[in-house]
Amino acid sequence: MAATPRKKGIYCIEGLWDDNIRDKSTILPILDLLDKRGYCDYIYHDSATIAELEFYLKKWKVKTINKKFPILYLAFHGDKGSILINNKEEYSLEQLALFLKDKCVGKVIYFGSCSTLRMDKRLIKSFLDKTGAIAVIGYKKDIDWIQSTACDLFVFEALQQERLDNRGIKKIYDNIKSDYGNLHKILNLRIVLNERRSFPSGRRRHKIL
Repeated sequence: MAATPRKKGIYCIEGLWDDNIRDKSTILPILDLLDKRGYCDYIYHDSATIAELEFYLKKWKVKTINKKFPILYLAFHGDKGSILINNKEEYSLEQLALFLKDKCVGKVIYFGSCSTLRMDKRLIKSFLDKTGAIAVIGYKKDIDWIQSTACDLFVFEALQQERLDNRGIKKIYDNIKSDYGNLHKILNLRIVLNERRSFPSGRRRHKIL
């Protein structure tokens, strides 16, 4: 019998939605649900500036933290190839790759943001190569809050079922397609695997699902 995969904690950084301090929108309830149901632990921070984002990313880069919390969840507004920190600042995947260079080996980076992964696959390959992440997950279009929150919850549940290696991520994607209806199609959910880092002695390539 195969061993049950160890719980994979989620390290979440959430942006200020719509730059409105009265806005109560937050993804905390889905993290609380996962925690209370025993799926995984989480660490949560909110961020409204690039300085705050990089401060919390620096904390996550510490090996003792990202080993226990290998899923980095960035919940922000987004645009093609970037996350939107506030109504004046954005943070590109290129900037993120430089900041996280070689600190994400075997980790998953989840972009809970509109359209961030609507970009050329060569740029995603470059991001994976620089960070060492096993996969990035995100959306290729503008997304509805309720639908995307539900999808995030399903994906986090699925990530607990398999190991974070190339074979495991493929199984996770298959499970998402088979178990959660057409939601991933409606939202244009994209999972990009880093096969080069997963199998360094085998064929060096990336695969876009």
